[in-house]
Amino acid sequence: MEIKPLDFLIGLSLGLALGAGGAVLVSRIRGWLGRSEVGRLRAENRVLSRRLANKDRHIGKMLAETQRLAERLGKKSLDDLSAKSDETLTTDH
Repeated sequence: MEIKPLDFLIGLSLGLALGAGGAVLVSRIRGWLGRSEVGRLRAENRVLSRRLANKDRHIGKMLAETQRLAERLGKKSLDDLSAKSDETLTTDH
């Protein structure tokens, strides 16, 4: 069976037209879904989840820094107290 050039061109143009029409239809449907309430709420939920994770990381860093500073300050206070007690012991005798 032989495919005539006219049949080939008709099939090709019909395929291109259906493909372009399908692409336009899909983009419009996705546009409608993206503007829906559900789409907006999902996007907002994603943004809020990301912000919450960033805040949790920041709080964790700040807690670690505070703990490190408190340990250094406690160690410094103990060293100061022991130095003062050594001075009082040596001056009393």
